[in-house]
Amino acid sequence: MKTFAVFALLLLLGLPTLAHAQDDNTYTDDQKWQLVSLQMVESLESPISDVKTQALKNIIIYATLYRDKVDLSRTVSALRTVYEKDARADHRKLSLAALQAIGTSRAADYLARHVSAAEAEQCRLVMASVLNDFYLSRSSASRAAAARVTASPSSR
Repeated sequence: MKTFAVFALLLLLGLPTLAHAQDDNTYTDDQKWQLVSLQMVESLESPISDVKTQALKNIIIYATLYRDKVDLSRTVSALRTVYEKDARADHRKLSLAALQAIGTSRAADYLARHVSAAEAEQCRLVMASVLNDFYLSRSSASRAAAARVTASPSSR
């Protein structure tokens, strides 16, 4: 029993040291953004519908807000596959909006050859809707956090 207690104490004291020894700065910022791009491709190929939906929305957000940091050109072929083969109409619309948001020459060429003017207008509306949802969720979270901070200690 004594041996078990000593082992448990050593384990308890040693685990925080091992956890702290891990290096948090493993990747550079460029590598992190490349991993984001690769993760988007993987998510687009997911059989789980909600994962694919969120990946499509994330691509629109990243391509719009972080255009200078992330290169989403490797997602173009996966987005084309979603548009051509996905059974869900909302996925097809989101994939077109994502292609439009990315705006590379490959994406623009594909849109020019495969998308009508009416679909292009719908893409702009879908993009605006996704970005609006993103901004609303961020602003409501900010307001909630500000309300928690400014709440008096007696009301808590």
